[in-house]
Amino acid sequence: MYKLMKLELKKFKISGYIKGAIITNLIILGLLFMAVYLPEFGEDRIINNFNDVFWMTDAFVKAPFTIFAAVLISRLIISEYKNKTINVLFTYPINREKIMLAKLAVVATFTFITMIISNFFLNCSLFVLNIFINFTQDPLTVDILQKSMINIVLYSVTFAFINLIPVCVGMKKKSGSATIITSIILVSILNSGTNGNTLSSIIVIPIILAVIGAITSYLSIKDIEKVDVIDCY
Repeated sequence: MYKLMKLELKKFKISGYIKGAIITNLIILGLLFMAVYLPEFGEDRIINNFNDVFWMTDAFVKAPFTIFAAVLISRLIISEYKNKTINVLFTYPINREKIMLAKLAVVATFTFITMIISNFFLNCSLFVLNIFINFTQDPLTVDILQKSMINIVLYSVTFAFINLIPVCVGMKKKSGSATIITSIILVSILNSGTNGNTLSSIIVIPIILAVIGAITSYLSIKDIEKVDVIDCY
């Protein structure tokens, strides 16, 4: 499985997506800086303490990387079917299901790692910024840090699998656009709300959706051995 994942990473030049992730983080950082400086222009303060910091960074990270995952799914899976390049891959003496599972593993792993690193980078950046401009007087306690780290890891794991839900839609509709649109709808529903009161903040919901993502994505590929690839698209 690991070798198949390395093959996928090399074939699709994952470095381009890494650059995109870096640019996305810089844009998010700029937006967070604006949120910090809004009170200077007479606006209400959005970030008042470190709980707000962790909530804001988490909310900003979820949306773009859910869409990133959909783009990866479209590129790694859907486009290979549409362009018939999957035919060549399936001539290898390797179980087709393993090949498809490797593709899904690449998407889930990319999502998990980028969300963890992004949260770490953005939270550290705001912590350093607070040293210089002191936008919050509240201390960063060990308790807040521990709870936030647990939430970051937990949500990164759940969203790694939630982001596989569009696989089912993409495979059925035979469309990369449908895959991306599904992810946009998904993240819009999960992140709708104010002051941290969103569907994704109710931890049971992301866990249930993660299970659904894992099951539906597997069901989408489990019969791949019986399918005539030439007739798929």
